[in-house]
Amino acid sequence: MVDAPRSLPGQLLAYALGGGAMTALHSASYWIMAEPMRVEPYLANSLAAVIAGLAGYILHSRFTFGHGRDESAEVKSFGRYLVVSVLCYCLNSFWVWLVVKDWGMSVAASIVPMILATPWLGFVLNRFWAFRKA
Repeated sequence: MVDAPRSLPGQLLAYALGGGAMTALHSASYWIMAEPMRVEPYLANSLAAVIAGLAGYILHSRFTFGHGRDESAEVKSFGRYLVVSVLCYCLNSFWVWLVVKDWGMSVAASIVPMILATPWLGFVLNRFWAFRKA
């Protein structure tokens, strides 16, 4: 197993790679469901959030932030991760509402702020709260 980075620059790089992959997973899942499959965009975003959220916890707890294997800390960080995920989900839902519903633009256009804005919130809250070493 690869050791998790300890420094802020190392964690930023790991998050850019892993978080980028999770953002791509979320975006692709959302788009596929909302466009070709014609699932309502809010529901598609919700399902995509669950898919990427579960995969993201495994990745970020093991690689990006290197959470230990202590069971009580694992439960606490998972609960915090869920709170962060819900906040990021709410922000992405805002982008769906603003871009698709209010502005009448495409589902693809709503992915742009999901990629450019939401991951920053996730990184800061995950690093300094959900997976903090305490």
